[in-house]
Amino acid sequence: MPPYAGTVPSRRDRRARTRALRLLAALAVVELIAGTAGAVALRSREHDRHSSPTVRGGVAPAVDVDAARAAAVRSLLAARATAVRSRDRAAWLATVDPSARAFRDRQGNLFDALGGVPLSDWTYRLDPEGGAPDRPDLDELRGPGWWAPQVTLTYRITGYDVAPTVELQRLTFVPRAGGWFVAADDDFAGAGKDTARGIWDAGPVSVARGTSCIVLGHPGSRSLMRRVAASVDAAVPRVTAVWGPAWSQKVVVLVPSSQSELSRIVGGTGDYSQIAAVATAELNSAATGYHPVGDRIVINPSNFLKLGSLGRRVVLTHEVTHVATRAATGPAAPTWLVEGLADYVGYLGVGVTYAVSAQELRDAVRAGHLPSALPSDHDFDGTNPDLAQVYEQAWTAVSLIAETYGRDGLLRFYRAVGQAEETSSAVDDAFRAALGTDLASFTESWRRDLPTRLR
Repeated sequence: MPPYAGTVPSRRDRRARTRALRLLAALAVVELIAGTAGAVALRSREHDRHSSPTVRGGVAPAVDVDAARAAAVRSLLAARATAVRSRDRAAWLATVDPSARAFRDRQGNLFDALGGVPLSDWTYRLDPEGGAPDRPDLDELRGPGWWAPQVTLTYRITGYDVAPTVELQRLTFVPRAGGWFVAADDDFAGAGKDTARGIWDAGPVSVARGTSCIVLGHPGSRSLMRRVAASVDAAVPRVTAVWGPAWSQKVVVLVPSSQSELSRIVGGTGDYSQIAAVATAELNSAATGYHPVGDRIVINPSNFLKLGSLGRRVVLTHEVTHVATRAATGPAAPTWLVEGLADYVGYLGVGVTYAVSAQELRDAVRAGHLPSALPSDHDFDGTNPDLAQVYEQAWTAVSLIAETYGRDGLLRFYRAVGQAEETSSAVDDAFRAALGTDLASFTESWRRDLPTRLR
């Protein structure tokens, strides 16, 4: 079996963090905040904000330090967003701390790399109540008064992102003469709180377009990008024929230049050494269900290039299936069902027998090692040495559902699980409601079926 395709339900941790606001200075330090509305003199946070000092016979209003700082940083973020949308490099760099020379160079490269990306939106949202972990040592590196609130970037790939993609930014802001600036985006990476990275963080971005997809990569990957675009265009109608037309039928694919770049884009600490491609998205919950945003297929170039035409077809059809089914895949869906359905669609029509495409599982069963249960979510960890067999178990289980209850029965069962709340009984409840059986009975049927299917 070729390297596997996978799915990552959530690219990065987006939970609100404990508030971590910094003292602007001890006792009586005054900083200057300059926003588009003018400059505001800040008083020490130690000073009573509700005092009313006399100024030329009048009463000066108390200054809300936190509100003034937040207003200035919002103006700064608005200027950065406008600079990206209007392609104004000078305005973008004007928001960067002049003393952070290495970071300034990287920011210039990032701006240049975005030049070829078709963006219909680029916006920042500030959450002053959310903050990064405390780092007293940054006082020496960034100077007193640094601030690292939670910032969220939203953007859209023109023609593909119906809802904005959402990325968490770990930006450090500093007060300098003349206003506030961005000084870093990686001060908290050591604590596992790095800024979400896009493909543009690694260098210039090239674009390849298909009829159903857009592929973003780097100039040195143009040949591979074109092959990927052609394969995805062929996969979209195959997936639609099974799942139905009720999905966007538009796909965004990223082609990083290396596996390490893939890891930075996907985020987390997963092992992708056995993966040829992976589907990623954020799954936002709401009263009306789970809505995927930022759905992407990310290619692992070193493994993908090892595949022949059949392997590329299976892997990319598998990944496109994840994109098509994402909105129907709620938190109760077990990985064996999600991956099994993707493999079921991926292998349809390729004419490969189970004896050939499920060799690891076949060898285990013939040696008397029949699985005792359907694979757990933990079994799909990239470090599992038996990962091939785990995928094959999922594929054979979903195939048995389709053969026993028909394709409509399989999709009815999948959607029933996807609509369920995240409970331990969701799969069993869906088996009963959609197929008139139960999890235990189906598992025994699957175990009895394997020796025959794999002989």
